[in-house]
Amino acid sequence: MNKDLQVDGIYTDKMVVPENKTFKISGRAIRNTIVSAKILGKVFTTITDDNGLWTIKISALPEKTIADIELKNLDETLTLKDIKTGKVILLTGQSNIEFKFRDDAEYQKQIDHLNLQNVYFYNVPQLEYQDSELTLPKDLTTSRWETANKETLWEMSDIGYWIAKELSKLDPDEVVGIIDCYKGGTSISSWVPEEVLQSSQELIERYVKPFKEATTGKTQADYDREFADYNASVEKHNTDLAKFQKENPKVSLSDAKDKVGHTPWPPPMTPTSYLRPNGLFHTMIEQVSNYSFNKVVWYQGENDADNPDVYAIMLRGLVSSWRKLFADQSLPFYIVQLPGYYDEPQNAWAIIRQHQLKITQTLNDVHLVSIADTGEKHNIHPTHKRIAGTRIGKILSDKSYNSTPYVYRKQVVGDQLILFVASVSALVQRGKAEMDVKKAGKWSTQEVSAVGNVIVISNAQGVEKIRYAYANYPVCTLFNEFGAPLAPFEMEIE
Repeated sequence: MNKDLQVDGIYTDKMVVPENKTFKISGRAIRNTIVSAKILGKVFTTITDDNGLWTIKISALPEKTIADIELKNLDETLTLKDIKTGKVILLTGQSNIEFKFRDDAEYQKQIDHLNLQNVYFYNVPQLEYQDSELTLPKDLTTSRWETANKETLWEMSDIGYWIAKELSKLDPDEVVGIIDCYKGGTSISSWVPEEVLQSSQELIERYVKPFKEATTGKTQADYDREFADYNASVEKHNTDLAKFQKENPKVSLSDAKDKVGHTPWPPPMTPTSYLRPNGLFHTMIEQVSNYSFNKVVWYQGENDADNPDVYAIMLRGLVSSWRKLFADQSLPFYIVQLPGYYDEPQNAWAIIRQHQLKITQTLNDVHLVSIADTGEKHNIHPTHKRIAGTRIGKILSDKSYNSTPYVYRKQVVGDQLILFVASVSALVQRGKAEMDVKKAGKWSTQEVSAVGNVIVISNAQGVEKIRYAYANYPVCTLFNEFGAPLAPFEMEIE
């Protein structure tokens, strides 16, 4: 039994590492001693630091490699078995990417007719808080790399399943490794390091100061009292909502919530809450900081509907800080543009979608995957995720476009405004294609026409601003030939 030589939790048997890309293995051993890793006859070494921490860089392995990695430190040996090379994808964000495959409306049908090969996944432990005295989270050993099959898939991300299914369909021989790293109900502020929130006075005012005010000078009795009050308010809300719906069975859930109010959220803040600023960056993202990925999928934004105007600052900071942490400045990111959902402050999700779009247009190798044509009007957690996951998988495959369609350029020709669209050969209309047009400070809806990869807006003289599908629950009418929607947007016209 190995007592001193240890690897970090994500390094287990059956793990998938990126093909044709240098990767690392890290862990703990006796301080100031040599640790070696042997794979395919090659040996790589390093020396542990004063705390016993070590990281070994291993040269890129070709595709379809299957091998063991033998680790040695003094007289101890540890072997990682059945290591494979393939496409490694980090899935991260909040509840809709956390949503488990077992809860999908198609789960049983998919399991009964499962045809999935060469897919493996790892669930990063959802560590909410780590005491400064701990050197490793206690529950790291509860996760391991699993083969995606009938016995294990119930624990996989629903979106992750459909991504893997599409990748396997497009290339059955390719090994796919999915790393699930998410936590529901979280703001993007929990997923970034301190320097991101400290980079803007606006972010300090919105996130840093409120956290300090909520957690300074309080006793445990104070927190207990706050949680008792919160739980009572949730119970009262649920009772009132149920009573209203029973008395008004024809009223929609949205209208009922408008009358009764939405479910109270978030719960009271504490120094150890997983909702605290920067918390999950340290307890979850840093758990996999030494691993190597081919691509990152970020699906989040729902919990920032109360602060949509500052989302772009944090998303930009997230991409740059994660690339720095992973020591991979060219790591591709795929930003999922939020689906449709009605029950939020007016245009809050539309604003977040706009920020998600802009980030993909201004940062290198950051791509957009719009799923604005999906979602349920009054259900924030749709149980049908086939379309969203399949679309993400198709874009991740590198076998078609690397994003969903988006407007990348505008041009005024006479009294017409021409919009040029990327990631499409010929736009497809589903119903009447319309955009909101602002002239002389007033908004109106105007029909537009699509020809090839351009959109034409007539009578465009005096147009100040245009919007397409700019609503919490939008109607998307323009798609590319693969069925991917034109990304909702807002654009100033000079």
